[in-house]
Parts: sequence; C-alpha cells; structure tokens
Amino acid sequence: MKGWRFLPVLWLCLVPLVRAQEAPLGGFAFLRLSPSARVTALGETPATVADNDVALFLLNPALLQPAQHRQLQVSYLNHLSDLRAGTIAYGWHRNGLGTLGLALRFLDWGAIDEADLEGNRNGTFRPIDLALTAGLGRAAGPSLHYGASLHLIHTTLADRRATALALDAGFRYELPEHLLTLGASLHHLGVTLQTLGTTPDRLPFDVRLGLRKRLRYLPLQLTLTAYDLPHFWQSPENQTWLGRLFYHLNFGAELGAGRSFQLRFGYSYRRHEMLKIRPRLDLAGFNAGFGLRLAGLHFDYAFSSWSSLGTLHHLTVQTRL
Repeated sequence: MKGWRFLPVLWLCLVPLVRAQEAPLGGFAFLRLSPSARVTALGETPATVADNDVALFLLNPALLQPAQHRQLQVSYLNHLSDLRAGTIAYGWHRNGLGTLGLALRFLDWGAIDEADLEGNRNGTFRPIDLALTAGLGRAAGPSLHYGASLHLIHTTLADRRATALALDAGFRYELPEHLLTLGASLHHLGVTLQTLGTTPDRLPFDVRLGLRKRLRYLPLQLTLTAYDLPHFWQSPENQTWLGRLFYHLNFGAELGAGRSFQLRFGYSYRRHEMLKIRPRLDLAGFNAGFGLRLAGLHFDYAFSSWSSLGTLHHLTVQTRL
C-alpha cells in the first residue's frame, strides 16, 4: 500500500480544518475518562500500546489486532465523591475483515437533590452518561495498521437529554528493528443531535501523537503521548515554552517481570499543575498500578492521585471467552 506515506501529511492538514470544534464542553466530557486500569496507570493516553488488551482501541482504533479475538474486559472506576464509571469491551477477529471492537462506557453521578427556583426540594435524580462504540482495525502490511470507531453518546440529566454521534480514526506504524511504535489518532469528530440546554454541548475533540519505545535488554517499555493538540496555543499564557509543551504531554512506563506480573507508572504534568497544593510535595498527576495474570484471568489495578480531592481507584478484569 504505497499511499501510507501520505498519511502523516493528511493528518497535519486535518488539524486546522477541525478547529471549529473548539468550545467549552458540556454533557460529553465523560468521554475523556480512562477506560481501564492499565490505561490509568500509564498516564491515561498511551495511544501506541498494542497487545491483547481490548479496551485500548478506545485510545486509538488502530490498536485493534488479532490477539484481542474473543477477549472480554470489564473495568470499574471509583471516582471522586459518588461518581462511578465503568467500561465493558469485547474483541472479535475475522480473517479478511479485520478486528472488531465493541465497548460500552458509563458514568453514574449518583443521586442528586432536585429543587425548584425557590429552593423547594422535589426529590432526587440520577444523571447517567453512556457511550456505545464499535471499531474496526486492519493491517495494511507488516508495519502499518489503521482503524476507525463510531460512537453513539447519550446523556441524561433529570428531564433533559443530550445525544451525539462521533468518529475516531487512527494509525500506528511499527519499527521492530528499533523496538519503536509510532501512532496518531483523531478523537470525537462528530455532530450533536440533541443538547441539554440552549448552549450546544460540544464533543471533546482531540488529536494525539504517540510513541512507544521498548528497551532491548530490559523488560521495560516507555510511552509518550502528545494530546489535546488542537488547543496547543490556548495553553496557559504564564507558562514557559517548555511548560506549554509539557502541558500537552503524558508519560508512562511499564516494567514486566515475566508475563504474569507488570508494574506501571504514569505522569501528567497538566494534572499536577492544576491540582497541586503549594508549597508541600504533592503527588497530583502521578499514577501507578500493576497487572497480574492468574489462570487465564488478567487483573489490573491503578490509583491516581488528585491531591487533597482524593485518590481514584481503578480495577480491570479481562479473560478470553
């Protein structure tokens, strides 16, 4: 497939065309939540890690591959306050077609008191966010992989509803002689069909570039992802040039002690800057976790520090049906 050489050029051309998507977020911000414990531990945006972890296609549909055939994954995130989130993902591969990924994500906000303009309480309501995703990944040779996903998104807030359709697309390129993987993905390019109020709910449009480097003599892989690139020049003006760059970077590391156990670490400079409390040492923006394989089951756990707001706990279980 000779045309793949033009993909990076096409990608750079797409970025200015979609700047009209830039707007304050509404009912669809939950799409930015990490879909699994492994993703959380690696900094929440590792767009180039490709193995049998089926939920990874939510970060880049080009990560779908045959090793995810019949893999079922269930994740649960204990968020701040009463918020609860979860993901169910499944993969299916068919020769000649590619690898299909299906996922259902939800965010439950818990019970919230309802009141009128005079402050009289009228019971409670329970906001729910849902996203149903179908993706397809294919190989265009031994090194190049590409894919696309379609999202149906729905938000319920008391008697209000918001609905949207969105598209993800991406590719990854393997350089096995250098133990290097490069990737790029476009997220949540779509249309809002119904909004919660008079102000349109915007999708969290994103463009990401990533790389993964595996060390040759150590079971360690490092990930670096540049994210939120359409808003790069809207970063805080008081940041230095280097700070502005780090504001759009997430870092991750995964150390494997054999196939049965892995340690993982991640860091988000943006989250650290937004949540840290000066002047004491603050772990905001730092993530860590581990993976454990037992009798055909994969268990992943991660925690993420949100400074004085609390700690998030993420648990994932995966098996082959």
